[in-house]
Amino acid sequence: MANRYWVTTGTTGGTGNWNDTQNWSATSGGAAGASVPGAADQALFDAASGSGTAILDISPTIQVLNMTGFTGTLAFGINTISVNSTGAVFTGSTAMTVTGTPLIILTNATATSRSLSPTAVTETNSISFRVTGGTGTLTLNAGSYRDLDFTDGVNPTGYAGALAGGQVISVYGNFKASTGMSQTAGTGGINFVATSGTKTINTAGVTFDRPFTFNGVGGTWQLQAALTSGATRACTLTNGTLDLNGYTLTTGTFNGNNANTRTLAFGTGNITLTGNNATIWTTNNSSNLTVTGTPTINATYSGSTGTRTILGPGTGASEDRSFNVNVTTASDTVSFNNQMFKDITLTGFTGAVVFSSTTAYGSVNISAGATSVTGALLVLAGSASGPTTFTTNGNTIGVTTVRVNALGRVVSFVGATNLTGTLSLLDGTLKLPAGLTTTVGAFLTGASNLAQRYLQSTTAGVQATLSQASGIVNAAQLTLQDSNATGGAVFNAPTGSQNVDAGNNTGWNFASGGGSLTPGKGMLPVLRFGFKF
Repeated sequence: MANRYWVTTGTTGGTGNWNDTQNWSATSGGAAGASVPGAADQALFDAASGSGTAILDISPTIQVLNMTGFTGTLAFGINTISVNSTGAVFTGSTAMTVTGTPLIILTNATATSRSLSPTAVTETNSISFRVTGGTGTLTLNAGSYRDLDFTDGVNPTGYAGALAGGQVISVYGNFKASTGMSQTAGTGGINFVATSGTKTINTAGVTFDRPFTFNGVGGTWQLQAALTSGATRACTLTNGTLDLNGYTLTTGTFNGNNANTRTLAFGTGNITLTGNNATIWTTNNSSNLTVTGTPTINATYSGSTGTRTILGPGTGASEDRSFNVNVTTASDTVSFNNQMFKDITLTGFTGAVVFSSTTAYGSVNISAGATSVTGALLVLAGSASGPTTFTTNGNTIGVTTVRVNALGRVVSFVGATNLTGTLSLLDGTLKLPAGLTTTVGAFLTGASNLAQRYLQSTTAGVQATLSQASGIVNAAQLTLQDSNATGGAVFNAPTGSQNVDAGNNTGWNFASGGGSLTPGKGMLPVLRFGFKF
């Protein structure tokens, strides 16, 4: 293998065509006139090569391209460079620039390892790489890459070795895996950092067990296949748009907690979280976050160790920035902290559930096998898209306060419900299960006279019972109905209840427990006072 150096001593002064002997020397800074590097040679650009422009007037094949110390420009135009050797097949320079459509193709088909060291740190000077074959380990050293393509350029096959996972790299373009490759698990993240246009990510079904970050102002990344990482890895959305395009993104944890402009486009896709004993999801600061499609998060850890914390939208939160959360097949602790969600479904979960200032804009369904359900506050806000439900499946709910805050919306309890804490009806319609008893530690309503509060039975004409240890306070504008404003239901109103508006001739029965009941507007003669009905 001969060395060929780009030189400044030729007749063109260091700027000229690749395929010109006047720009090549056998030594660094030496005399021009050496042969143009071919398939058996390595091409070297160094500090002695000057700051001129090397123009690719052909698409050469060489063994190695080393540009350490080069301060000039490599002008690709529409041509490419193929490197056919092993080892360090390309080394770039932070001081060099590239123009045209820069593409280097790695063609070696052996089992010997190779490495790329672009060193470039900007999108402008990044180079695309295609790896068409080989079965040896490929190391992508730190630096910036444009497109990364591991196929032969035509078929989904190509590189069939293991991609090393130890280096953090930045990708400004598209990422396309081959079906035959693999990736060694590692902490070296892939940072997708495009700042314009839509870039595609096609994993070809290969698991890439490493961290992923999406961070490009104005950039969009669209999945072309499922993107799967490991249970100990993090996926971070810092800037730009992540378009799942109907596919599943699987990662240990997900972090979208910042105030930058960013979008999560789910379509029909979902994000599956496999981590445990950590904050597995956080979009706590949801300012400038846009969520589209059907936003579904699946937490699928199946063990019993630790606490999984799920932090949904907090700062800047709204229903349209919230997520459906499904937790299955585990017996650890799951904590929903201080945030807003859509549906919360814990089907199959057999561990402990903690609601800490949690708001659900959809339905809440707690598995019958849950060991405990505790916390400070669970707010049932209902959904703008239709009625929502609260299903406890026989669990005693030890949350200090369960609050219905669903103005203009409907929240229905399903099955016999036992709350040891306070059931607070701030606004909206609360439907209690017909023919069953809802037991609470206390029943409270809000203080505002402007709120609209309705208690209903879920079935017209079938009584529902609310039983509580202590009673209504500030019950202004509380209207008692069944689902058709006819028939009746049972409401145990203890001492101190007041300002209850029966409305609509509902036929609710009040047992005051020996106390007094001050009728509000609309109280009708059907009201009966006494200990039982």
